[in-house]
Amino acid sequence: MKKIILCAACALFLFPAIAQAATPKVTEVTSRSGIKAWLVEDHTLPLISLRFAFRGGVEFDPADKQGLAVLATSLLTQGAGPYDDKAFQDRLSSRSIQMEIGASRDEISGEVKTLTREKKEAFRLLALALTRPRFDQEAFDRAVRQQLTAQKMQKAKADWQGRYALYRAVFGEHPYGYRSLGTPQSLAQITREDAKTFICDHMAKDRLMVAVVGAITPKEVSDALDSTFGGLPAQGAVDTLAPVVWPKETASILVKREGTQTDIHFALPMLRRDDPDWYAAEIANYILGGGGFISRLMKQVRAQEGLTYGISTGLAPMDKGSMLAGSLSADNDKAGKAWDMVRDVWQGFYDGGVSEAEVQAAKDYLTGSLPLSLTSTDALASVLLAMQQEKLGKDYLDTRKASLEAVTLADVQRVIVAWFDPAQLSVSFVGAPEAVSVTETHNMILE
Repeated sequence: MKKIILCAACALFLFPAIAQAATPKVTEVTSRSGIKAWLVEDHTLPLISLRFAFRGGVEFDPADKQGLAVLATSLLTQGAGPYDDKAFQDRLSSRSIQMEIGASRDEISGEVKTLTREKKEAFRLLALALTRPRFDQEAFDRAVRQQLTAQKMQKAKADWQGRYALYRAVFGEHPYGYRSLGTPQSLAQITREDAKTFICDHMAKDRLMVAVVGAITPKEVSDALDSTFGGLPAQGAVDTLAPVVWPKETASILVKREGTQTDIHFALPMLRRDDPDWYAAEIANYILGGGGFISRLMKQVRAQEGLTYGISTGLAPMDKGSMLAGSLSADNDKAGKAWDMVRDVWQGFYDGGVSEAEVQAAKDYLTGSLPLSLTSTDALASVLLAMQQEKLGKDYLDTRKASLEAVTLADVQRVIVAWFDPAQLSVSFVGAPEAVSVTETHNMILE
């Protein structure tokens, strides 16, 4: 969950708050009741950013009630404790407190950003949202209407059509292929009791991760953990979701859409985040398609052939499986040639491997990119939370560079052979592409 919110005090969060040259010191704080958080204490500005997440997200929607996780979590800030939806939002805005809670794949997550002087009220309101949400009927009905509108807007986008078609093909009946916003039919099946039950089952202390950055002491964090999260259930529902089993046969899907351009999405299975070869895969991906204008795909498909304005790839680690995914857009009459070029470049990458110079250039970028991103309380809190979600140690900011530097050319070549076989690519086309070969054709998803 990542949203940009504009208000009078928000600009403060956009300016650097973590300016030290050294790696930020991460302290693990444990409250009296045993709740843990990772803290970077910094008093440069009177700001605090708290991020939290619970493992498990939209994939736990029942098949006939897709959209439940998003709907239920959207209601948490629409009235809690003694405050109805308007009163709750008024208290947030009057204190310049920003609060967001939502659901996505593998997580329910949220954030609170506040001025230091308002921290007690911010944490009190968050506690109410998490432990005493109201789920008033009026707010529930309005949230359903808003989600239906969001569905319509989402379905109008070629990008969503392409990703949905591709993910349904590679994930099959696995819940990773579900529609996070649901459908008109599935939302009609969801009741207020469903929303309440989902929150109770999935927002529990045994699934909780917390990151805090800013002008706050460990003692204050410890107290806030108990007052904010202490009222949550000790344990959530048992996770019985099976790992993803990637299909043996690849798919090539056409979703018909009028227009002059074709959106192309592609993916193949990838190693998991906890695999020892993860850093070698990061380097390989950077060289192939993750390095912007430095990557081979961008150089050849855009710069040399002029078949697209941009193409990129990225590793997507997930709790129940991982993939490498990428995308590009091309004029309809160039779509077939563009996809052929992608596969040709990929095949050359797979057959011929990479050079020592390419590996070193990838290392130089990857080791420097993370420190450059730690420029605000919000950004650093996001990284600290991601480190917990990916089960990395709190010394990750110190050890990441050494882990990347330890990767050899032979390591990268081995990972390319094991995981980057272009024969494993599945692809979707959204538009009216010329000269493409597909295994299945669909009209635009309208429901």
